[in-house]
Amino acid sequence: MTEFVAISRRRVKLTAKKQLKEQYKNSLKATWPLIISQVLKSVLFWGSVYLLLSGYVLAPKDASANWYLSKTFFGALFLLLTWSAKWAIVDFFQKPTVKRGYAVALQGFAPKRFGEAFLLAFVQKIQLFFWSFLFFPAIVKVFSYSQTYYAYKMDLLFDRKQGSLTDYVTISRRVMTGRKRELFLLELSFIGWRLLSLLTLGLADFFVTPYLNTCRVVYSTQVFAQAIEGVRS
Repeated sequence: MTEFVAISRRRVKLTAKKQLKEQYKNSLKATWPLIISQVLKSVLFWGSVYLLLSGYVLAPKDASANWYLSKTFFGALFLLLTWSAKWAIVDFFQKPTVKRGYAVALQGFAPKRFGEAFLLAFVQKIQLFFWSFLFFPAIVKVFSYSQTYYAYKMDLLFDRKQGSLTDYVTISRRVMTGRKRELFLLELSFIGWRLLSLLTLGLADFFVTPYLNTCRVVYSTQVFAQAIEGVRS
């Protein structure tokens, strides 16, 4: 039986800060699309607040089947965008001396990779959509599926391939067994950073976004390191 060793949030954050201190410019190259999206989200949030306080009524979204399909489609695109940023961080972790341009942050959208990568993101979103009807289990599944991106990236790095795309989701579920609460608490500890981002109209995201995503990659690295050691022992 694999021994379960808890991953320290403090250690994850210290490792991420050390990484950022040494490679801040690379972290910006990895996460610039996410930084832009966070700035836009903050502006839209405060714009909506202003309109509500001014007496404008925002029209509710159409809860039709087409709307849900569109939401899933664009949700998969954004998920792939976040994966691309974390894949870029993994690349900088693996080979910090290799020079890469800003296009590294969009590697999931490269022509030779987009079809399979998007399909994997779409499959994960579809699964989460069906779980969303049960609400609480859906929240659990978000953390259960959280390592799909890392499992896929490791196969890309080592030129491997699973039998099917759903195998990557299965790998994520396996390595996250007993760890979902652990990751939830890590994400919960970022609330202060998220509020700072919101209050500064996203300007703080020039540090916050690289930091949060580096923390997530550090956590994933430790999760898979333990999983591999468990298989070998």
